[in-house]
Amino acid sequence: MQDDNSPHDPFNWGYLVAALGALLAMALLPTITGWFVFYL
Repeated sequence: MQDDNSPHDPFNWGYLVAALGALLAMALLPTITGWFVFYL
């Protein structure tokens, strides 16, 4: 395997997307649960 230090590394992008997705989910979790509790 070759060492290709390109800025578009799939692992780096996947890790970044996963981190942003986790933060977004944690930020919206109270809102989503609030909506479910309000409508149920």
